[in-house]
Amino acid sequence: MRKTSLTVAIGLILTTTSSFSFAQDATLNKQLEGLKQQIEVLQQRLNVVEAQSSTTTKKPPVVNADNSEELTAQDSEIGEEALTAEVTPATSDDIEGLRTDIENYKYDQSRQYERQTVKSTRDTTLFGTVQLRANVQDNNTAPNTPKSSFDVGTALLGVRGNLFKDYNEGKNLDYQASFGYSKRNDGSNNSNFNLLDAYLRYHVFSTNGGAEVPRLNLTLGQQLLPFGLDVQSPEDLRPTISTATAPTYLGLFTRQNGFIVRGDAKPFVDYGANYRAPLFEYALGVTNGNGSNKADDNNSKDYIGRVAFTLPVDYASWLRELKFGASYIKGEAKLSGSGISDNQAKRDRLGFDLYYNHAPFGVTYEYLQGKTDYIDPTVAAIKEAKAEGHTVTAFYTLGDQFYNSIKSNAKFDDFWPKSVQGYYRYDSYNPNKNQQDYLDSASGRIGEYDIHSLGLNLFFAQTTKFQLQLNHYIYDIETATQKDTNELQAQFQYTF
Repeated sequence: MRKTSLTVAIGLILTTTSSFSFAQDATLNKQLEGLKQQIEVLQQRLNVVEAQSSTTTKKPPVVNADNSEELTAQDSEIGEEALTAEVTPATSDDIEGLRTDIENYKYDQSRQYERQTVKSTRDTTLFGTVQLRANVQDNNTAPNTPKSSFDVGTALLGVRGNLFKDYNEGKNLDYQASFGYSKRNDGSNNSNFNLLDAYLRYHVFSTNGGAEVPRLNLTLGQQLLPFGLDVQSPEDLRPTISTATAPTYLGLFTRQNGFIVRGDAKPFVDYGANYRAPLFEYALGVTNGNGSNKADDNNSKDYIGRVAFTLPVDYASWLRELKFGASYIKGEAKLSGSGISDNQAKRDRLGFDLYYNHAPFGVTYEYLQGKTDYIDPTVAAIKEAKAEGHTVTAFYTLGDQFYNSIKSNAKFDDFWPKSVQGYYRYDSYNPNKNQQDYLDSASGRIGEYDIHSLGLNLFFAQTTKFQLQLNHYIYDIETATQKDTNELQAQFQYTF
């Protein structure tokens, strides 16, 4: 019995021991397999680190396709630290080479600046405007005037900048000088390149205080006159190919030499729409009155004044940018001829204007009256020519270029929303209401006449536009050299 019990006990012990041994073998094998995989991963990392140190490039470790276990996030971080840990120190030759390269670069940049850069002792901006034009007429009978021609309407080149820049309040002292091309009809191939603008301008009020601060500046030199609407616009901003007739032949587009004060008061500002509309605008000045690039020929001066009133309404109002203006010039000129001389001949100009621009449509109106003394050689006496002109322009724009919200957006220099603008202009001019058949020496035309114009402006860049205009001339008095006619004009304008 005891022998049997002992045999059974020994068997149970052997069985238990065998099972425990088998369990330990299985666990050990699993641990060995895990260690083997970790060793393989570490070997791969070591290979990558050695490769990176030899090529000095940083690449993440790649696990073989036969390895089914992916690296954990912690393993990846460890690998990145291992990659960036080894940095090859720079030698003295490397440092000296870098210094040499920097010195060569500095020399090259200095040489380029010295030889290929226009320099100025003050802030300077170069600008210009060029107008290339073609026209054709169907009933032109004027002598020495072709029915079709190509022409350069304007070629203007100038510089502007500041002589003193006030960084605190913006009370800057600015300058501008420009020259323009003009034709000569003397039978030669020559042309004139005349001085246009030459002035200094000081800003009395702060220009850094925001849009709500009133503006006031003083301008001394040769400049455009603050009269009406078209006259104040520089060449690149005029809406039509041909300028308004009355101010053209009354000499208002000619720049004058003198001193002019310009300013405004109580501006209404809508920052959301980038809109500023001063309630009141004014200009006062005194000029020689005898045109540009000429010495003063008498002791008299021309006195000019302008006021304008803009309705103080919100940007969303349909009355936005409705402006009423009035301008006046009291002038005197020197006359001589037919045995008559007068140093105080009358030359007065009076104008009223209406401006309404509510994009996409708008309309402008200008009335101009001029009283000018002249010598009538038939009776050898001084008479007064009372000129009168009316100009109405209506336009409609398709596109976003002229919206203030578009102007304030950041854009690439060569990207600008394209816009198409159609317009109609009615232009009437009577050079002398006191004499029906008066011959206007400035235009060479006789009596009153009207011009109806249809036009199209294509703005395909911020500074470039193409214009097409059809003019119909109607004369009250027709002669052999003056008959009703149609004229087609095309113009390409670019500025820089």
